[in-house]
Amino acid sequence: MRIVQFEAGGRVGCGVEAAGAVYATGYADTLALIRDGARGLERAQEAPERGDAVEVDRLLAPLTNPGKILGSGVNYRSHGDEEPGFVFPDEVVWDFIKLASAIVGPGDPIVIPPADDVIVRGPGGAAQFSEHGFAVDYEVELGVVLGTRAKNVRREDALEHVFGYTVFNDVGSRSVQFHNGQRDLGKNFDTFCPMGPCIVTKDELPDWEGIRIESRVNDELRQSALAGEQIGPPPVAIEWLSSVLTLEPGDCLMTGTPAGCGTFMDPPRFLQPGDTVTVSASGIGELTNPVVQGEARTR
Repeated sequence: MRIVQFEAGGRVGCGVEAAGAVYATGYADTLALIRDGARGLERAQEAPERGDAVEVDRLLAPLTNPGKILGSGVNYRSHGDEEPGFVFPDEVVWDFIKLASAIVGPGDPIVIPPADDVIVRGPGGAAQFSEHGFAVDYEVELGVVLGTRAKNVRREDALEHVFGYTVFNDVGSRSVQFHNGQRDLGKNFDTFCPMGPCIVTKDELPDWEGIRIESRVNDELRQSALAGEQIGPPPVAIEWLSSVLTLEPGDCLMTGTPAGCGTFMDPPRFLQPGDTVTVSASGIGELTNPVVQGEARTR
């Protein structure tokens, strides 16, 4: 099933997308459906038979209120190889957290942070890439959405805890991320977590290793890889993370990005106002977002 969140007639709901139409599940949001377990899946399966299609005003991110979004900075060898001097760690690394406040959905703008007098970035600044302002970059990532609580899970059982898969664009400000170790701050400006266009339940994507993720900027292919190329694939990630913390229904894993980020091109090619970014995953779909300039502000 393809699970979506939508806005229609001034209200928000969770629906199932089938044959080009959206059918309401009766849940106010996707998190409520996930938390309802097997009953939630049953109601979603029955939705196309139970009622008429919804006249959707717009699709939202398929999950807007996850408790945790956990990210792995280097989970594809090609991404590590493209960074000069990168030394691969000796264990699986999950090294940042994305916040729900950064989530946007299909068609929503990615906002380049405005120049201001709080976090100053510009030519002559001390931060790496500050000559490019906030140096905003894209990263396509396969998203894993948890369906049941997971604690101290073994990798052979890990996929039993997965609800489904989605696509993330892990947008980040490199001139903040790389300066003074502010990785989390650099990745959590408002609008820096496009997600969508849907969550596909795991039963429809049993061969997750064959999912191909790609990114395009202005229709130019920038990134392309198979999920099976990950250093720490979803079963390993769930085993590793659940040994440290409890994963709850609706929590999300952003499973890393392959080579092709703008940061490591020569010269770097950061996102600019007027660009359009599309990230995709086979079997899930495409997520497209325009890039706009934020309004200038001062204290």
